[in-house]
Amino acid sequence: MKKTQRLLATAMTPLLILQCLLTPLSVWADSLPVQPESTDYIDSSASSLEDESFVLNDEQQGVEVEQPTVSDNDSPSSVSSEPASNATDSAKPENDASTVFGSVSYQTHVQDIGWQALVSNGMTAGTTGRAKRVEALKINLLSQDGTPLGNDSISVQSHISGIGWESQPVGNGQTSGTVGQSRAIEAIKLSLSGGLSDSYDIWYRVHSANVGWLGWASNGEPAGTQGYACQIEAIQIKVLPKNAQDAPTRGDAFRDHSQEPPTVSYRSHVSNVGWMGAVADGKTSGVIDSRNAIEALSLSVNWYRRGGSISSRAHVSGVGWQSWSSGAVGTTGQSRSIEAVQFKLNGEISATYGIWYRVYASKLGGWLGWTSNGSPAGSVGKGAAIQGVQILLVEKSGSAPGDTLNHFIGATDVLSGSSLGLNGKSLGSVQGKSILLGSENGSEPLTSLSISFDNQEILGSIDYSGFFEFGGWSGAVSDGAALNSKNDGRVLKAVRLALTGDLSNAYDIWYRCFDSKKGWLGWACNGADAGATISGSFLKTVEVRIVSKGGGAPGITDGAFVSDTSADCAHVVYQAHSANRGWSPSVFDGQVTGTTGQSLSLQALNVSLSGVDDDSQIEARAHVANIGWQEWRSSGYIGTVGQGLAIQALELRLNGSLANQYDIYYRVHSAGYGWLGWAKNGDSAGTTGLNIQIEAVQIELVAKGGDPGASSAPAFITAPALTLQAHVATLGWMNPVGNGDVAGTTGRALAIEALKLNVSTSVSGGIEYSAHVQDVGWQSWTSNGDIAGTVSRAKRIEAIKIRLTGGLSNYFDVWYRAYCQDFGWLDWTSNGQPAGTSKIGYRIESVQVTIVPKGAGAPGSTGRPYTDQPLLPADMMAMLNRANRYSSNTNWLIMVDRQACRLGVFRGQRGSWSYAQYWTCSAGAPSTPTPTGEYTVTGKGYSFGHGYTCYYYTQFYGDYLFHSIPYYQGTFNPMDSRMGMHISQGCVRLPIGRAKWIWDNVPLATKVVIY
Repeated sequence: MKKTQRLLATAMTPLLILQCLLTPLSVWADSLPVQPESTDYIDSSASSLEDESFVLNDEQQGVEVEQPTVSDNDSPSSVSSEPASNATDSAKPENDASTVFGSVSYQTHVQDIGWQALVSNGMTAGTTGRAKRVEALKINLLSQDGTPLGNDSISVQSHISGIGWESQPVGNGQTSGTVGQSRAIEAIKLSLSGGLSDSYDIWYRVHSANVGWLGWASNGEPAGTQGYACQIEAIQIKVLPKNAQDAPTRGDAFRDHSQEPPTVSYRSHVSNVGWMGAVADGKTSGVIDSRNAIEALSLSVNWYRRGGSISSRAHVSGVGWQSWSSGAVGTTGQSRSIEAVQFKLNGEISATYGIWYRVYASKLGGWLGWTSNGSPAGSVGKGAAIQGVQILLVEKSGSAPGDTLNHFIGATDVLSGSSLGLNGKSLGSVQGKSILLGSENGSEPLTSLSISFDNQEILGSIDYSGFFEFGGWSGAVSDGAALNSKNDGRVLKAVRLALTGDLSNAYDIWYRCFDSKKGWLGWACNGADAGATISGSFLKTVEVRIVSKGGGAPGITDGAFVSDTSADCAHVVYQAHSANRGWSPSVFDGQVTGTTGQSLSLQALNVSLSGVDDDSQIEARAHVANIGWQEWRSSGYIGTVGQGLAIQALELRLNGSLANQYDIYYRVHSAGYGWLGWAKNGDSAGTTGLNIQIEAVQIELVAKGGDPGASSAPAFITAPALTLQAHVATLGWMNPVGNGDVAGTTGRALAIEALKLNVSTSVSGGIEYSAHVQDVGWQSWTSNGDIAGTVSRAKRIEAIKIRLTGGLSNYFDVWYRAYCQDFGWLDWTSNGQPAGTSKIGYRIESVQVTIVPKGAGAPGSTGRPYTDQPLLPADMMAMLNRANRYSSNTNWLIMVDRQACRLGVFRGQRGSWSYAQYWTCSAGAPSTPTPTGEYTVTGKGYSFGHGYTCYYYTQFYGDYLFHSIPYYQGTFNPMDSRMGMHISQGCVRLPIGRAKWIWDNVPLATKVVIY
């Protein structure tokens, strides 16, 4: 580089001398760039020539002249040091008589370089070909004597990436842009001010990334780009006298993305090829030959900072017309060709542009005509795949891109419809100029319709709304949308259909309904009501036809709509949603909805009035499993759908003037109970707190003072509130407990001596109970808080019986069980059967009682709720009774009956020991007896003996041990294996396996009792 500079300087020296002679000294001095103090990279021998090289040909088109840089700490707040001659402190005011414009100099802050040296008068500041952004710019206007002009002599404003146009322009010698933020300047606007602008023009142009040098702009015009993220990489600036002969030619200086028209791009998925690259704006996508077919298409529209999208749909071989989509249409991987397409614009773009398209189908002779804005292109019913497509956008006022004839082969403006029955059951799809939705021969009510146009040639939509059994008229939907997309059980009773746009000018739409009670009704058209709103009926079929405008009705028009709004014939209509079945057809006025005898829960219920002409309505709410009481509702169903939750109770009430004439009665069929009694006017019907499902419902309006019929059953049943209180030995009366809780004690060997039970319920009846008392036997039945057993006589209760009485016994069972001495908890019994023991003297220590719905089943095992047989043989019982008097430092206890030669190992604690083992042993001989008393396990060992060997010993007192039988020394050959005899030296002998079991399991500090 240095060598090149020296050669260039030497070659240009004569020219520079000539220019110096012809140029005023002050102008020449101002045109020279300031040499930075650090010039390590410049050959000092050529430095002066290299400085002069900066003024070579300032008209060069995009040729970069390398510039030295000025030191810069590159912080956002930093400003590079400038030559003293540029200091604003010495600036002269613009109106100073000595102020005469001399020159312009400028410098740029460049990515990875920093502030470059000043250049002037059209020279290039920045870089080209190095992809480095200009981040900041300073411009200095100087007078002829070299002093800066005033701050307001120039206005400089930059468009900065990520920010936009600076909010305020800067003045002479000030920084425009940013430093230290890595933001590019993308466009600039420069203008002179005051008297200077009267005499001079400022010209400038920029070199933008991906664009190159743009044209010249002047006097505040933008230069650069906006919206393309194209950074400015270099700048040239000139200040010239007005109408200067050498003024640049104004060119394409600024490009604004927002001013460019939108583009449409598209690509095809072609058989045997796959997805092809995207093309745009009228170019052909696809492969134009008869061997390949387009199978899928993907379109997008791009309009910078403007809104809009494209909707597409395709007619696919073997499938037909697909739904409109904002994504790809057609299929891939199915070997199905597209035969016709439709495209339309949405949003802001559709107000300004139309979308035009045509297709190539070799079977139809090649390119078909152009069409636009949702009209079909291609064919239907010809088996003709399309091989190519062209798409472009045209302004609304523009004309078609070409011939529009024969753009579609096949019938156009064809109706397409589908219908649904209860629970989303499909009733089929149909197409044609006349369509029939549903079936007049079936029993399925219509719950939803979808209607649209296929092969639509004329712009417009079809709108439709429905009158539903529960809810009245719905809002209108259009062009294939479902009239009712919810599984809410509502059946259609009437419809309205209308065309919009150009369709309404070309056609009349006629329709008639088949009512479940009235049959076929008359024809209606263009938004009129058709159907019947009479109680208990529903639509089974709707027939729709399009007829050329003014063509006349297809048939009789009388009686197209039948209403029943007389207040003299008010009805209540209701509908059940049952488990496993979904919605049932609606019923009215006391009929049964739901199921009985099938164990299917009622999960949702629709209910409304019919035949009223005022604001009267029914409000309802349900008590739902896991939810509880819902809020009152006057529209929509109560309960839940799709959650598997049963309705357990409900409440209904009338509002409006009808409430002055009628009562609303209702009753439910509850699982296990059958039909309950009638409730009315907001009272509860069903059950709560019992987890019992409603399975069926009857609802009826009854004139004030009337009666729906007698019933002895309650309308509403809640869980009874039970209280149980026990009188315990040494403790007295304990606190009452509730349903399912335990009264008494466990593990304390304390007898229950008396009991009191009470029940509070919405159903008639009560609770009775009897006790089997020590030394007394069975007492008489007592009830409702009276005492069973004895108080202050120290007599244990050994067994109990409990039963419900009156209506309570029809709807509930009472289950109970006893915790008995030595047995622990016995099993459950119910409804007056004995629980506990008798004849064996065992005390009841605790009682548990629960009241459950009739037939709900036992809370647990029912195998042995009562016994008169002892739990253990007499010798084991005797040892257990003795053991329960002792405590131990561990949860283990060893008992030895020395006389009977029996050993028991127990686990538990004092008063509630239970057997872990019970064995025969051998104790001490009469001359060497085993000692009696209370001892503690103090040690263990593997073996001992001289002349014999005993294994697995556990020490409990001195040399007294539990150990194995004796074996010949060092062997496992028994010397004496007798058990159940008094033969030892005082220790307790056991078979080796049992001695090892104690050695393995019973811990040190365990109590040992020998008696």
